[in-house]
Amino acid sequence: MSGVGPAHLGALPLEENRTEFRVWAPHAKSIELHIIEPEERFIPLTAGQEGYYHTVAERVDSGSRYYLWVDGEKDRPDPASRFQPQGVHGPSEVVSPKFSWSSKEWPGLRLEEFIIYEIHVGTFTDEGTFAAVI
Repeated sequence: MSGVGPAHLGALPLEENRTEFRVWAPHAKSIELHIIEPEERFIPLTAGQEGYYHTVAERVDSGSRYYLWVDGEKDRPDPASRFQPQGVHGPSEVVSPKFSWSSKEWPGLRLEEFIIYEIHVGTFTDEGTFAAVI
């Protein structure tokens, strides 16, 4: 990404019940945020440089569920979502990146002990579910 790109993609909760949304969709003509919980509504995203769309939505906080409404055709989950509570095709959920770690006893793992494997659950199996991956 060049120096003019965004600092993040997806949903980033801000203070005072607001959330910033940013998505890269260079071929889209329009994108709206389709909030489905806690109250259903549509919020247009503003087209920016290099195919990025952006908005700061009021009355949207952690726990809010949403889709991206692309070109007025179909709800799509956020490709940079931190949480898909109803699976890869369901609504995305806003999650705060802040986490208050509470265990002082757990020392963590050394990097040599990590095993990292990345897959896209929606395309890894015909069913597209976590259960099918297992």
